Amino acid sequence: MKRLAFVLLFLTSNIYSKTINGHILPPESDPKINNSTLLGIDSNNNGVRDDVERWIYKTYKHPIEIGIFMQSARAYNLVIVDPTKAEETRNHISNIVSCIGYWKYYSKENNETYILYQFRDTSSEINKIQFNTTKRLMAYERFNEELSGGVYKSSGMTKERCEFDGNGILKALKDK
Repeated sequence: MKRLAFVLLFLTSNIYSKTINGHILPPESDPKINNSTLLGIDSNNNGVRDDVERWIYKTYKHPIEIGIFMQSARAYNLVIVDPTKAEETRNHISNIVSCIGYWKYYSKENNETYILYQFRDTSSEINKIQFNTTKRLMAYERFNEELSGGVYKSSGMTKERCEFDGNGILKALKDK
């Protein structure tokens, strides 16, 4: 029995052994299994599909960029979950825009250590991996149809709209 427990512990630690910026990445899932369902696999239940989370942490190095992209991924995942809740989901996407605006234009005034100088089109960068199957893309198109013809105001550019901590780690969903 002790041997079985040791083997399970060893296998689990190997699966979750990759750590980037203090964040333990979820295991790499089989793309065929992950892409066979609309929502894919989110083994750590943080609202971001595992393949997307791994891509973000491997692509971006600065915690603020990681936080922005993780927040974007969580918001765009809501598009897939229920595209008919477009008005509600749009608020989460608006928070991303506000957060990016803060880091790009106002962080220097507040003596923040990171300033987002380079323009990043987070939506087009994240959409490439977030909507990587026909069904996921169809959900995104349905979401856009739900918003079609609407007029929406900006929520301002504030740090309070950022849904991550100083290390780029998403705050718990229950905190929102």
